[in-house]
Amino acid sequence: MIIIVNGRRVGSKETGCALCGATWGEYYEEADGERLFFCCDLCAKGFRSIVNEAKRRNWDHVDEAVINGNFNMGRNCTVKRGGEEYRFYVKFNDDAEISIFRELS
Repeated sequence: MIIIVNGRRVGSKETGCALCGATWGEYYEEADGERLFFCCDLCAKGFRSIVNEAKRRNWDHVDEAVINGNFNMGRNCTVKRGGEEYRFYVKFNDDAEISIFRELS
C-alpha cells in the first residue's frame, strides 16, 4: 500500500508514521497484509478507521491512501483501489475514535 501524508510517502520507521508522519516511537501494526510503522497505538487505530471506511464500500483492500491534515484540523483522505477513489474528511477524538466524518466530492 502506498501511503502519502502531507505530501510525503510514509509507513516505515525511516519515512514516518502512516497516519501523522512522526518518526518517534516503535509501534508496528499490520494493515491490509503490510507491516506498517506508527508512532503510537492511537495513530494505528486512526489509520485502521480510515482503511475501514474504504472497506465499507465493499472494497477488499486499499492500494493507496493520501492523507492531508493533522489531529487539530482533521484530515482530508483519498483512498484508492484500482481505478476507484473515495474521498472523505475525518477528525478523531483523544481516543482515536471518529468524532466527525463527511464524504467529499
